[in-house]
Amino acid sequence: MLCSYIESNKDHWYPDPIVLPMDMYDLNTQKLSVWVQHKMNHQDITERFLRRGKIVEEMNRIFKELDIEYRTYPLDINIRSMPMPVGPERIPSTWGAPN
Repeated sequence: MLCSYIESNKDHWYPDPIVLPMDMYDLNTQKLSVWVQHKMNHQDITERFLRRGKIVEEMNRIFKELDIEYRTYPLDINIRSMPMPVGPERIPSTWGAPN
């Protein structure tokens, strides 16, 4: 399915992407790696990221069709280390007062 999406966009991608199963955790979790090759000038980083985003959206659509749960790695975001001062009215009640 993903291969047909990539081959239908011949002006953006070279044909025959490589899909590698990387690891399998437990009996219900698998890590995949998808290698595709762009047909573009790599100095146009915005277009490159837009195309990669479209592939991720297509993969997510395919996974939903196949009833496969798709998750990305969680990002660690530390709000307490923001450079601008945060007043007490903006701090969640579960946190203490700022030092």
